Amino acid sequence: MTALIVFVLLTAVVLFVLGCMDQRTLYWKNRAWQYRNPEAVEPSGAAFAAARAGSFAGAVALLITAGVLYGADNARTYSTAQVDSVASAAASRLDEGPSSGLGSSVGTTSDVYDAVNDAGHGNVHIRSAGGDKYELTNRKGKNPVCLTVTVDNALDLGGGEPWSHSVSTSVHDGPC
Repeated sequence: MTALIVFVLLTAVVLFVLGCMDQRTLYWKNRAWQYRNPEAVEPSGAAFAAARAGSFAGAVALLITAGVLYGADNARTYSTAQVDSVASAAASRLDEGPSSGLGSSVGTTSDVYDAVNDAGHGNVHIRSAGGDKYELTNRKGKNPVCLTVTVDNALDLGGGEPWSHSVSTSVHDGPC
């Protein structure tokens, strides 16, 4: 997104510089060669003024566009509270799985990644911090939150459900 904002700003600067230049000189250097008799079709002073005003208006419109793009980019960058909220939502989703059956509801690391991506709508990055810990950050790698997911698989041959498991999650601010 930053490259797009820079491109829009550079285009605005070019339009501003073109608006500041003498429009008659621009006509003679860039368009007069297309005509057999360029003096006969030279634009009027009002046409040159309109071209200048159009360049300035285009530059202003592009500056506004760059501001909107910048605001949209910052709106997608989550704060620590928002990253924490995503981690809590993912933890709740992981805790909801069934507690019995042949194997765990959190069978693979991809389940954790899927829960975070669903809760964060792609605005939160996740990386394994080793073991059962996952570090969540915003898109820019800032505001870390640690999500710990522990799956306890127990084989209980004396009970009604021989294979059961529990998923416990915890969320802490800061890196893992």
